[in-house]
Amino acid sequence: MRTRVPYEPSYTALVGTAVYVFAYYEWALIYLIQQFKPGFVGRYSRGAPMTSGRVMAELETVLADPTIVHSKVSKSELQACCTLFGQLIEKRNALIHAHPITDHDGSQILSYQTASSRPLPDMKWPTASVEALVQEFDSAACDTNALLHRLL
Repeated sequence: MRTRVPYEPSYTALVGTAVYVFAYYEWALIYLIQQFKPGFVGRYSRGAPMTSGRVMAELETVLADPTIVHSKVSKSELQACCTLFGQLIEKRNALIHAHPITDHDGSQILSYQTASSRPLPDMKWPTASVEALVQEFDSAACDTNALLHRLL
């Protein structure tokens, strides 16, 4: 592919991998919620568009529902899952809402600026940071899938 916009194919592929692995992780959560709220996958897929924050809110409603019995997956495990998802949403957003820059060494990377009140203030996304984020998403996806399989 040719473009006049400067980019590094290996870096953009890595960013794409991060986005993909997060999407996989989010779908593991969606299927987890489905186990407690039958029909949720259909509502997510065919209903009004749903942000990651809205998915987290749906998981919070599962946690707040006193009628749900937590025999195969404990409420504390679901709470930890929900808390981590919220943290990883912030990181994913910091990556996908970043803007391209030419770094001091001439490399093309992403940079993120936001209000200092946000959990992730001004930062750069060098390759090592994106790779570490992919690993965080991967670990969370695998842990969520383990919970899901206990419910199936």
